[in-house]
Amino acid sequence: MRRHLARRMLVVVSLLLLLLANVGGVGAQDPVTITWWTLASSESPEPAIRAVVEAFEAEHPHIKVDVTIMAESAYGDLMNTTIGAGEGAPDIAYFWETPWLPHTLDITDRLAADPNLSRDDYFEEYFNNWAVWNDRVVGLPFTVGANFVMYNRDVFDEAGVEYPTADWTPSDYIEIATALTDPDKRRWGGDRPRGPFRAVWRNIGATKPYSDDSTTVEGYINGPNSVAAYTWLWDLVDSGATPTPADIEVLGTEGTGPVDLFIAGRLGMATLNNGHMITAANAGVNFGIVPEPHVPGNERFVHAWALRASIWAGTEHPDEAYEFLSFWAGPEGQRINMEIGALIPSLPAVLEDYPDVDSDYFQGFMGVLNATQTAEWRSSHPCWRGAVVRAVSDAWDLIMLGEIGRDEVQATLDAMVEPAQAALDECVPRLGG
Repeated sequence: MRRHLARRMLVVVSLLLLLLANVGGVGAQDPVTITWWTLASSESPEPAIRAVVEAFEAEHPHIKVDVTIMAESAYGDLMNTTIGAGEGAPDIAYFWETPWLPHTLDITDRLAADPNLSRDDYFEEYFNNWAVWNDRVVGLPFTVGANFVMYNRDVFDEAGVEYPTADWTPSDYIEIATALTDPDKRRWGGDRPRGPFRAVWRNIGATKPYSDDSTTVEGYINGPNSVAAYTWLWDLVDSGATPTPADIEVLGTEGTGPVDLFIAGRLGMATLNNGHMITAANAGVNFGIVPEPHVPGNERFVHAWALRASIWAGTEHPDEAYEFLSFWAGPEGQRINMEIGALIPSLPAVLEDYPDVDSDYFQGFMGVLNATQTAEWRSSHPCWRGAVVRAVSDAWDLIMLGEIGRDEVQATLDAMVEPAQAALDECVPRLGG
C-alpha cells in the first residue's frame, strides 16, 4: 500500500514539475528584435541614440533594438538598394526620399488608437507636410528646421540702423542691407536667396512655378508675381549690399560660409537655419531673428523641413516597430535627444523645456514655426525643382551675375517657358504630381 502511494505521489510530482516547466517556457519566450538604421549628428549624437535604445528596452523588455549608425552617403545607398530589392531594409529608419514613401507602413490607424500619442501633439504644419503622404500617415516628424533671417545687433547698433521687425517687406530688406554695407570694413549688409520659389518668392506672391494640375508653365514661371520676385532679386544684386558668387566661391575655399561671415560681423543679416542659430548662440553673438520679408496682404510662408521617421512596409514586426517608433519620435525619445544633443523637438510640449526657449532669439525662431510651409505645395509637385526650376536656371544665373538689365527680366523669363514646359512634360509621367 505504501509502495503504491509512493508511486502515485511520484507521478503527481512529475506531472506538476512538467506543468511548471511548460508554464515557465511560455513566460520566457525570446524577445522580438527589430532593426533600426540611423545617423549620428549634432541634433542626435551617438550617446543620445544609445540612450534612446537603453530607455526603450528598459520599458519594453519583450523588444530588442538592433541599431546601426552609419554615414549619410552609405545610408542613402543602402536604403535605395534594399528598398529596390524589396528585402533587407530596416524595420525603422528615416524615409526622407520621395521614392521611398510607397514602401512605408501606413500607421494611420495605429496612431489614432494610441492612447499616449496623437498627431495633435506635433506642430500642425510639420505633421501635415512631413508625416502625411497621399492621405496616409507614413511616419512621425522628428525634429524641426526652418530658414529665417538672423541679424547681428552689434552691427546694426554700430551703423545706427533700426532692427528689422516681423512685418518688414522685401524692399525693406534691400534698404536695410544697403545701409549696413561698409566696403572699408569688408562688410555686406545681407546675403542673397539660395534659389527661387522658396519663402521670399512665395511671400512676394510667386506661389508656384507651374499650375496645380502640373500641366502648364505659361503664366506661372513668367507671370506677374514671378517677374516681381525675379526683379526684386535683380534689385538686391544691383544694390551691391550682398556678396557676389565670386565672393562666395573664394570664401568657400577658405572654409568661410554665410554663418561664419555672420558670426565675424561681416554680414549684417543672413538667411540661415536653426543649426546656424545654435552655432551663433554658442559663439556669443548678439543677434535676433525675424521671418523672411513678405509683401503686406500676402500669405506668410516659411521654408521648413523635418526628418521623417518611418516603418518599412516589409517589416515582420509591425506592432513592435510602432512601439519603438512612437517612443523614439514621441516625447520620450525627442526629450532624450534634446537633453543630450541639440535636437529641436517637433512636439510643442517638449520644446517648452528647451534650454534657451525664453531668449529673444529663440522666441523669434518660434515665431516662424506655424507659418505656411513651402513644402505644402512642393511635396505634391515633385517636378518643381529637379525639372522646372533647373530648366530655368539660366534666368537665375544671368541675374546673379549681373548680365541682364532690369527691363530684360520679363523677356528672359518668357524665353524660359518652352524649356520649362518640356521639362515638366517629361517629368510628370515619371514622378507624378
